[in-house]
Amino acid sequence: MELSATTRISTILRENPAAIEAIVSINKHFEKLRNPVLRKVLASRVTIADAARIGKCRVEDFYEKLEPLGFSVASKPTHNKRAIPMEADVLERPAFMANLSQENTIVLDVRDTIAKGDDPFLQIMDAVNKLSPEQVLCIVNTFEPIPLIAIVRPKGFEYYTETLGPSLVKTYFKKQSAGEKVEVNQTVSEENFDELLARYSGKLQPIDVRQMEMPQPMVSILGALETLPEGEALYVHHRKVPQFLLPQLTERGFQVSIKEVGPNEVYLLIYR
Repeated sequence: MELSATTRISTILRENPAAIEAIVSINKHFEKLRNPVLRKVLASRVTIADAARIGKCRVEDFYEKLEPLGFSVASKPTHNKRAIPMEADVLERPAFMANLSQENTIVLDVRDTIAKGDDPFLQIMDAVNKLSPEQVLCIVNTFEPIPLIAIVRPKGFEYYTETLGPSLVKTYFKKQSAGEKVEVNQTVSEENFDELLARYSGKLQPIDVRQMEMPQPMVSILGALETLPEGEALYVHHRKVPQFLLPQLTERGFQVSIKEVGPNEVYLLIYR
């Protein structure tokens, strides 16, 4: 398998599970990969470039550790325009952090929500969109929320992350200016679900995630999309509309049509 800065960690681990220990050996920041739950949450969303920023190391460090396992390196590495900047770009503590005040800081602790298997995405996005220019949102989590930063930062928000312990990470967001509203359903298709279903008849890849616990449904769906043949659609049987998945689909260039047929029963048709 050929590697580049935009290769996702999940793809590497699926190719060769021994890559877990190879990546962990780079430095202690990657020890979370040994935790199956955190591995499922993070690996499918993070590229080598993103991981290098988190671990304060070089992309080349990954290449050096993975090449002995049979991986090769692209001769001309590509760069993901949506990737979060490397550590050098966000090393300095932004000015707004020096002026933090308790009355203007909105604290949202999502650790219990995630531990219960619930999705905090809509709650977070609602808080982000309600921020006034004077306010700062502090998200308390057990890991750096890379996908959230990737969604919010391009909309005119500064951010800063503090790692205060192995399971305590605080990420702060503040509008740089007026700040554009962060849309959460921009990838939802307006086309009729049943008409799309007929159009893709004979070209559907079914997947049922109703019995899976978070974050397995999203991990499984994104994994299936990585190998979805051109011209086919993924037909998902879900318990609910997966709001946190929608911006991930947008990043990958997919559209989704949704049909809610009853309590705890939702059909998704994901296609390009």
